Amino acid sequence: MTYTELAGFLQQAARYPADAAKRRNALFAPTATREAAVLLGMVCRDSRWQILLTRRNAALPEHAGQIALAGGRKDATDTSLTHTALRETAEETGIGAEHWQTFPHFQPYYTPSGYVVSPVPALCTGNPPTFPNAAEVEEIFYLPLPLALDTRSYQNRTLTHNGRRIDTPALPYLHYDIWGLTAMILYDLADRYRQYRQTSGASGLSF
Repeated sequence: MTYTELAGFLQQAARYPADAAKRRNALFAPTATREAAVLLGMVCRDSRWQILLTRRNAALPEHAGQIALAGGRKDATDTSLTHTALRETAEETGIGAEHWQTFPHFQPYYTPSGYVVSPVPALCTGNPPTFPNAAEVEEIFYLPLPLALDTRSYQNRTLTHNGRRIDTPALPYLHYDIWGLTAMILYDLADRYRQYRQTSGASGLSF
């Protein structure tokens, strides 16, 4: 997929509904109050589009050791959710805001820890070096975009909260177990891409 094709999709992606996210949000909406943002960052490495992911430090008090998109809580000095996502990405990975072109953020996702998380899609045409913040990030790795955009790549996993159960996506990749909010955001990206192809007539974009 060319930069122009991918940018065209991301410019429109937030317009498409994410039904799976709505079902998940219904479980956590009453307790979600703290704003946060994550960067759904796509990097062109070795002429292939890949998604930037991190493995969180195992000693962190929340979501320790989990696979995550770079991001975090919105600070009072942040001018927007996009600012939050870019600032946190720079702090966690060492990739500065100047490397990214951002697009309209997706609808927020609620978490059981009380966050309202908005994913901000972004593209990076280069392959900048990374400098993981060891206090927060144990590893930085990349997920092939074609795998993430194929809804058939995902498995179902049951999520239970306060006695209610729903099926949510999980994405196996190499030795990584991508689940929870990260897998939900990635699955919704794939579902939005499916809808985009149907409505735009882009039936066979190549990677």
